[in-house]
Amino acid sequence: MRPIIALSLAALPASLAASTFHDLAAIDRQVAIFAGADIGQPGGAQMQVSRQLRLAQCSQPLSLEWQGADRLSVRVRCPDADSWRLFVPVMQGADRAAEQAPLIARRDALRVEAVGDGFRITRSGEALEEGRPGALIRVRIQDGTRQGRVISAQVVEAGRVRVPIS
Repeated sequence: MRPIIALSLAALPASLAASTFHDLAAIDRQVAIFAGADIGQPGGAQMQVSRQLRLAQCSQPLSLEWQGADRLSVRVRCPDADSWRLFVPVMQGADRAAEQAPLIARRDALRVEAVGDGFRITRSGEALEEGRPGALIRVRIQDGTRQGRVISAQVVEAGRVRVPIS
């Protein structure tokens, strides 16, 4: 049975076989947005993700977060069950967060998300303070009450924050 499977996989067109793997250039772009700097720039990835990797196509949006308090790398994870994760080293140098303009201003409307193994929850919210990429800011969640609930969330991009899940 195994030789037949191997033969049938070998007979697949290259375009179909390639579509079963995650787009590595897309990972590079997402890391650049998350870190706030391009590849090779201070605060950005040291180099592109190795094109030799064959990562399974992820059916959900990738989860990106800083690895450790010193922010020496970005952890990229596919939230699909039993899937992959990788660490992208970041160039040291000038503090990019301090140089960069805030992505979120006070009172901006936000999409607040919490992502974990097998789930994604999104809510609307309002920024209570400005925030740069990767920064934790206070956010008021719109929960049906007049005041709402105040939480801390990490700035992912303009208009979007992520609640850290422990």
